[in-house]
Amino acid sequence: MSTVIIVGGPAGTGKTTVAEILAKHYNNCPFVEGDALHPEANIKKMSAGQPLTDDDRWGWLENLSETASKKALEAPQKICIASCSMLKKVYRDHIIKRGHQVDASIHFKFVFLHTPYEELLQRVGARQGHFMKSDMVKSQYDIMEIPEGDELVANGGNALDVNTSGKTPEQICDGVVADIGI
Repeated sequence: MSTVIIVGGPAGTGKTTVAEILAKHYNNCPFVEGDALHPEANIKKMSAGQPLTDDDRWGWLENLSETASKKALEAPQKICIASCSMLKKVYRDHIIKRGHQVDASIHFKFVFLHTPYEELLQRVGARQGHFMKSDMVKSQYDIMEIPEGDELVANGGNALDVNTSGKTPEQICDGVVADIGI
């Protein structure tokens, strides 16, 4: 059984850091940085301070899902970790649909990181050299749909809801590993 674990949430929650630590935990399994898969048009749009639309995201989400799914199938660990904002439930559903077109047996787990808005602004404002600027955080925060109810692993679903406020990346990863069931 192959599994794709996607670490998501709005900008500044620590997706990449947490995903990299998880990849190391799972015997250095493959890691896919979702930001690296954005088409140039999306990067230009975000760099100009324009939020992406759903239409801007569909192809990117499909590429991410396909790439991570293939890596999970090929990896000796049968796991791939990816980072991707996956802000809405419909995006998470789209990722699963595309991954199942690659191989219907792939399992998806979603780790949704979130923290208070003001903390996100501080984190993103402190970053250097990233196309996502602090003025874009509000657009992501406004559309964010934190997994709940039957989406959650605790209720038989495939998602974890992780508030990162006041936690180190290592503490976050320890909690994810304990709760995700892999």
